[in-house]
Amino acid sequence: MIKEYIDLNYRPTKKDLVCEYYLEPAKGLSLEEAATHLAGESSIDTWTDILTLSPTIAKRLKPHVFFIDNERNTIKVAYNPEVFEYGSVPQLLSSIAGNIFSMKLLENLRLQDVTIPQSMIKPFRGPKFGLQGVRKALKVKKRPLVGTIVKPKVGLNSEQHAKVAYEAWLGGCDIVKDDENLTSQKFNPYEKRVRLTLKAKEKAERETGERKEYMCNVTAPTCDEMLRRAKLAKKLGSEYIMIDIIPVGWTALQTLREANEDLKLIIHAHRCMHSALTRNKKHGLSMLMVAKLTRLVGLDQLHVGTVVGKMHGEKPEVLCVRDECVLKHVKEDYSSNVLEQEWQSIKPMFPVASGGLQPLMIPQLVEIFGNDIIMQFGGGIHAHPLGTVAGAKACRQALDAVINNIPLQEAAKRHRELAEAMKKWG
Repeated sequence: MIKEYIDLNYRPTKKDLVCEYYLEPAKGLSLEEAATHLAGESSIDTWTDILTLSPTIAKRLKPHVFFIDNERNTIKVAYNPEVFEYGSVPQLLSSIAGNIFSMKLLENLRLQDVTIPQSMIKPFRGPKFGLQGVRKALKVKKRPLVGTIVKPKVGLNSEQHAKVAYEAWLGGCDIVKDDENLTSQKFNPYEKRVRLTLKAKEKAERETGERKEYMCNVTAPTCDEMLRRAKLAKKLGSEYIMIDIIPVGWTALQTLREANEDLKLIIHAHRCMHSALTRNKKHGLSMLMVAKLTRLVGLDQLHVGTVVGKMHGEKPEVLCVRDECVLKHVKEDYSSNVLEQEWQSIKPMFPVASGGLQPLMIPQLVEIFGNDIIMQFGGGIHAHPLGTVAGAKACRQALDAVINNIPLQEAAKRHRELAEAMKKWG
């Protein structure tokens, strides 16, 4: 019976799905033995010889461990795409990131990246709007976008929430969004909040002459309720929604994306809870994997990290995630645990930097990310000594200074809001 999965002479074809894993075998087990069990468990086999695994099945569908790096505890596995259900992220993850994480034979396991073949990408539509669609909606062609999160996260009633949003837009924010844990609590029910905040958005647009957007959080306990909230947002005049991608799960995301063919809403992906899976460098999934699957499913923008803010994420990793969001062709880079990916017609997502940002970080953010970034400030706007309007103004003043190659210290001489921000955070 053909059951040996290690074949270092095998060269993956363009039809194969390829995974890179970091792998630490249990004590007394070699990397090769562990890799063999991982390959079998994630595809056609189990822990012992089974009579139902025929030579025909094994020959056609067996995986190939074609790369082993003992120094880096890294392996690469090529899978026949026939073992996957096309168009299903949940089934894909049940295979390549399923039972294998529970195997006693593995001390640690991390799925670093995956190359998805074109045949498996085809059933997915990708982002409805993507980076350029977001720019078109806001009528901002080139500069980074400035956004805020209404703070405090929870506790404000609907009227207070709308007031904070209005002040942020008035000061210069392009986008205002709900925070990840604000959905439909008694003190701020979803429908009332969306209705009032959208009215505040329209008022701000009239007064500033700029397009503004509001991301209402449609995260819900069921897919039916999630879709109801999305449809209500559309009915009330919203062009944007947001969703907490890890808490709701991939089935909910695919359901929402399918419905969005008719709803035609820009979908913002909040990555809260991702670190439960991604932060441990030896176990779990990489944030790169989360980004890749989010783009595949078809959300329009995604938190990628900040490098300079309060959230975990080193610059090389954050930039790899950014590249996965925006590039049409991602080149393999083994030093960064990145596999090649060709996205073909799948649109780029708009990367979002959010978490612990304040106006004086804008020069660094632009240097790191360039123009194609949405910079979201929470406390960095609402903690400004002169209030929310001034906080938003300080952000736009800092961004204008960077765009025009003016040092912030120089710009602060002409702008009180930026000067006050420099006193507080400088």
